[in-house]
Amino acid sequence: MSAVENRISAIIVTHNSMPLLEDCLEGLKAALHHLEHEVIVVDNNSSDHSATVAARHFPGGRVLTNRDNRGFAAACNQGAGIAGGEFLLFLNPDVRVDLDGVRNILAVFARKDRIGLAGARLRHPSGTFQATCRRFPTVENLLFSRGSFFARLPRTARKRDTHRYTMPDFHKTTIVDAVAGTMAMIRRDLFWHVGGFDERFFMYMEDTDLSLRLVNDGYVNVFVPASGGVHHWRKGSNAGRLRRRWHHHRSVWKYFRKHEPGTYASLVLPVLLAANFLLTSLLPEPRRGA
Repeated sequence: MSAVENRISAIIVTHNSMPLLEDCLEGLKAALHHLEHEVIVVDNNSSDHSATVAARHFPGGRVLTNRDNRGFAAACNQGAGIAGGEFLLFLNPDVRVDLDGVRNILAVFARKDRIGLAGARLRHPSGTFQATCRRFPTVENLLFSRGSFFARLPRTARKRDTHRYTMPDFHKTTIVDAVAGTMAMIRRDLFWHVGGFDERFFMYMEDTDLSLRLVNDGYVNVFVPASGGVHHWRKGSNAGRLRRRWHHHRSVWKYFRKHEPGTYASLVLPVLLAANFLLTSLLPEPRRGA
């Protein structure tokens, strides 16, 4: 495979994403320097001038403004639909990309064949590792995942390592099950070949669903530690904690109904998710890396 020198379409979905959006755009501008690129921002009805700020930072870019909040998956598809690059880079507005972050994630496509999604190594503002790759969801690993109430119980907490949902840090490019869409790259033609993001997922699980469809089509998803950035966890929008939690639980349910339909997905899982939603909503959220 020859060296990759093709155009990149960077796609950012915003919804009241200030003030971190400005830092994201500054970092992206530096990371795209000397690379052929375009920047597409899809704004989901912000009231904080996110769209105006994006247009000011990238006067040659394209800013799409929606009259309502279409959700992450639909807005990403909207941006990808007008993209002209061979590669799509999906980036959350609360990520500050490293200077060599885009170049290094792009380079992996020249070294390896059959790559689906390539995900970057993200860090908390403190510099600590932030897990963004995960195994495909199962009944057990979801019950013991970091967002589950059941994983906090003394007798079950130790099972988090045995039934880990999120994947650990790696020091070299590694094949993983699923890549988070927080900062991820994919060939544009492949993205549309598998149908893009499933818009039934308003937010959350759309990246896991895409990762699974890519694997089922014979591709591999990879974690690229040479590429990275600082991610301000859940700070890219002013959506409240309860609303985020609701969308996450609903998306998990939709994922299982889509990929593992049956009695469990229809009858048992809704009860477990409802219980987890209520319990985790009443309890303080576990601390992430600062």
